[in-house]
Amino acid sequence: MDVSSIDLTYLNWIPDIDLSDPTRPVTSFTAIVGGDVETGRVDFFTRREPNSYCSFHKHLVETISVVVAGEFHVEETDGSKKTRSPGHYSCTPAGRLHWEHAGPAGALVFYTLQSKDGRAFEVSDRDGNPIQVVTVADMLTGSVLLTR
Repeated sequence: MDVSSIDLTYLNWIPDIDLSDPTRPVTSFTAIVGGDVETGRVDFFTRREPNSYCSFHKHLVETISVVVAGEFHVEETDGSKKTRSPGHYSCTPAGRLHWEHAGPAGALVFYTLQSKDGRAFEVSDRDGNPIQVVTVADMLTGSVLLTR
């Protein structure tokens, strides 16, 4: 995609909604803006509603993120927490289970990753047991429907 700006209102936002755990409600939307299955690259935005989480997961490859708007929190399984504000850039290594969630005004985050084997994320249940691998192809075709 060769553009100088992206109008977020016209993107295809894929929902991830799971309200089964009231302590960690998931109301998140992802929009793919670029990538290529052959090279394993995917670029995307994730929008989280206020105080909403994403599914418990780990990155299977190094993932770069930039907080565009709102407040973004990361909770590790060891209890450590990080808060990221607009403009925060990070490079998350593969392999650590964690939750991500938005602050009281929600959050918008841009991500990019490149996977040699096509695998991007592993979604787990609340006990940390893997339940699904999300691939670059899943993301680029819009067929990411999380198993719960």
